[in-house]
Amino acid sequence: MPAPADLAAAGPKGAKKMLARAASPVPAAELAPFFEHACRELARAGDSELAFWAFGQARKIEKDHPALLDLDRVHGVFLDLVPAGGVGPAALRDYAKTLAARLPAGEAHARFREVICAGFDAGLIPYARIFPDLRALARAAKIKKRDEEAFLAERLLRAGLMPIASHQVWAAAREPLAEVARRDDDLMKLLIAAEPDRARHEEESGEEVAEEIRQMWLDSLAGSGAGAHLPAHWFGGAGRGCAAPVLLTLVEQAGDRLFPDAEVVYGEETDPALPPPDHRHVIPMAKINTDSPRWWGRAFDAGRQAADVASGPEGRARFAGLLDAFVRDLGYFGNVDYAATVRALWDLPETREVLDESVDGWKADAGRPDLPFQHDALQRLVRLSGRGGLLDLDPGVAEGLEPADPVDALLAALRGGIPAELAVPGDGTPHKSPKAGRTIVQHLGYLTIAERSWHGHASVTGDDRLSLRLPQLPEGLLPWYDGETGLLSRIQDGRWQTFRVEGRTGRTVALTLDPSLATARPQAPGAAEVTFPGAAAPSEVRLSRGAITVTAPDGTRTARLPFSPVMSTKGGLVPPPGWWPRRDPADPDGSAALRRLDREGAACLLEATLAGQRAAADALEAVLPEVTAPALRDGVLQAARTAVECLLLAIELRDRIGRPQPPALPALVSPAPDLPFARTTVRTRWLVRQRLLARALESATAEPAAGEPYLVRTVSLPTGGHVGVDLDALAGHALPAVLPWTSEAQREGVLDVLRLWANAPIGDGTGACRILRLTPSGGEEQSNAERQMVDGQLEETAPGELWRTPNGALLILDYQRRDRTATAVEYAPAGTFGPIEPPGWQAARAPAPCWGDAERVVRLVRLLTERGPAPIDAAATVRDLAERAGFGLADAVAVCAFPAEVLDDGIPTTGAELPFPMRDALRERLLPDDPADLWTTGLTTDAAAAWWRAHGRPTPAAP
Repeated sequence: MPAPADLAAAGPKGAKKMLARAASPVPAAELAPFFEHACRELARAGDSELAFWAFGQARKIEKDHPALLDLDRVHGVFLDLVPAGGVGPAALRDYAKTLAARLPAGEAHARFREVICAGFDAGLIPYARIFPDLRALARAAKIKKRDEEAFLAERLLRAGLMPIASHQVWAAAREPLAEVARRDDDLMKLLIAAEPDRARHEEESGEEVAEEIRQMWLDSLAGSGAGAHLPAHWFGGAGRGCAAPVLLTLVEQAGDRLFPDAEVVYGEETDPALPPPDHRHVIPMAKINTDSPRWWGRAFDAGRQAADVASGPEGRARFAGLLDAFVRDLGYFGNVDYAATVRALWDLPETREVLDESVDGWKADAGRPDLPFQHDALQRLVRLSGRGGLLDLDPGVAEGLEPADPVDALLAALRGGIPAELAVPGDGTPHKSPKAGRTIVQHLGYLTIAERSWHGHASVTGDDRLSLRLPQLPEGLLPWYDGETGLLSRIQDGRWQTFRVEGRTGRTVALTLDPSLATARPQAPGAAEVTFPGAAAPSEVRLSRGAITVTAPDGTRTARLPFSPVMSTKGGLVPPPGWWPRRDPADPDGSAALRRLDREGAACLLEATLAGQRAAADALEAVLPEVTAPALRDGVLQAARTAVECLLLAIELRDRIGRPQPPALPALVSPAPDLPFARTTVRTRWLVRQRLLARALESATAEPAAGEPYLVRTVSLPTGGHVGVDLDALAGHALPAVLPWTSEAQREGVLDVLRLWANAPIGDGTGACRILRLTPSGGEEQSNAERQMVDGQLEETAPGELWRTPNGALLILDYQRRDRTATAVEYAPAGTFGPIEPPGWQAARAPAPCWGDAERVVRLVRLLTERGPAPIDAAATVRDLAERAGFGLADAVAVCAFPAEVLDDGIPTTGAELPFPMRDALRERLLPDDPADLWTTGLTTDAAAAWWRAHGRPTPAAP
């Protein structure tokens, strides 16, 4: 064999040629030992590449001459040369296959394990795929994967080889290492000491791979529970820059000893960096998923709530917050018996006491001109005073309740200062879940806003500016900046735990627990003073129980905003109190003008807001022309909308508790003196809508008349709820009121709705309105795709179309895609109607006359009071209608909607064939124009039958 020095000098190719020439005269039986000897010498000389080649040549000869293979001899060679570093990965993997093919599974596994362990004993890891190759042999030998991996992990630890283990070995050994260390204290110590040799790994594989290996070691430590054994200084040394989830696990294992000086802060309701445990008491009503307590279910235990109240101040406060949220959403679901829950809470002294205190607080807030508090209080009191509510349980609960004037509240809010003056959004929605999309944290002169997303980002505003990337933050961590570094904090068992951001590792952020920062927490005040432009003195901005309250110098509370350092992804971000003085005014001149607003201007703004957004915007420009910034305009208009809600709620509340209404209510919400109705917020808002629609129709009649309808403009339709019946079905709705078998409660309910409709201008007694049903013209010539496109456009553009007609005006109210029908109200001042189809539209069905108007309603109510129900003969009426119209008795019963018990036995009550729209249209014609005729001639079956013959589809009479 040539001398190793000569081989080295010849280079790889030359050395291989020299060895081949030297082997050429060697007999075949001695070739394998020749190359094995060469491998040994080359390994001793440090030339591993040539040693691996020489060893491979020996094995190649045995493949070429199978008769020469002696497994026992070869095994001895492996045991000799593997520890010497002369055997490469390919030869070892090939040997594993040979053993598996030629020996029983158990013996093959034992021999290969012996070879691998020989390398361990010599202080080296033979090759990277030891785990999968030994697992394959173990599986054939019926040895569990977990046991084989545990064996390898333990041998590697005891041999002290993990610091030099490759990335592939660490990836395979990470979990088994944690498993064996968790069971054995000695192995735990060895794993803690097995910090990867970073310098070696960087030299061999690069910086990125070296860091990945280190993170796998840290992950194994966390998986083994090593945190309980690690000293505090380790976290700032070997454990620095750890993947956030891994570090948090290690910290939890270590426990409180890492934070010896941590102050317990849980429950500090004024700390702007501490998310309050429950936001339900400050989330506005009707927000989706408000999560108010579902105390109406079978599982509700009022006694448990009473016990919580009795447990102490915290339990009492907790129940008060839950009660506030429950009352806020009272009546949200129509199929829930809320009154039963209120009774259950009222029956127990502990919960009744808190309920009494809450009601007293709401009554006080309702009587103060503190706009946001007045609104919340009125909303809750209205819900509690409903049917079966607290007013029924304790009639004296309304004593001393007198809602403040919403105009005064609006004036006080605008003059005292509103958040929009500093461009603080009024719709910031806090979130109690750490999964929420954004966080906002102040520390001294720095404000950190973080977006929680796949590519997390945190921006810092303040004395310095910087931006941080925070990928995949673990839940529950608040990012903030202390002037030197980015930090992440969380609260565990009431103690602050803070970690320094070191960048990123993989897809997550890398953190260090620095003992000097371990208990650091953001320092920001829970209250601050801010002077609004033009104000003579500062206002107070204070955080308490998840809400920021703004209090003017005179003590008026002008704003209440939900706040948490953890926000939802929707809405604006409300800054903590300490940051408000740092905000620049959005509109200094506009803010100063608010300080000069008088009551007349506030009243004008409130009444205009009743009339809709456009009218409110116009009034704002007239009353406060200096307000030009969009943020401030929106804030002022929002305050005006809140004042309008207070007005509507106060009207309803006064009605419910029997208090007289103020003498100077706006005309839009005032009923006619002789047409009182039960005023709820929904009904009053509906009445406002009807009067605004009438204004729009009347305005269109001022345009020049033409022979054909033409579009005047598109108006903004005011909001307003449905009151259970439409104008073109009012006669059918009124029918039960005149029937002798109707209960008095049902009769009064019908008459109340009639009085409400008679208050609307379209029921003013002149008969000047009717309802039309229109459909787009030309639909039969369009494809399905074309019709869908037209329907989509009409849903957006048709509502609010105001047309001038030859006899008056027409306003389209809505468009329903499902039946391609628009509802419109037509106004003819002279009460003269004719066929009408605006361009692009055609009649969907024949228009129905509008029976209801103020004159008829007043006359009908008076006649019912004087004469009682009309003497209607149910059976005769049904037979007369069926005979006149030419359809069956069952259809006549369906039209009249008479109950079976008032009919003769021979009249069928089932089997009607008329479609429901036809039944409704026929029923609408049963009431006479003059209500007095009901007591003389009865229902107008002749008019209904005449309409049926003209417009209906006759069906064969039943035999």
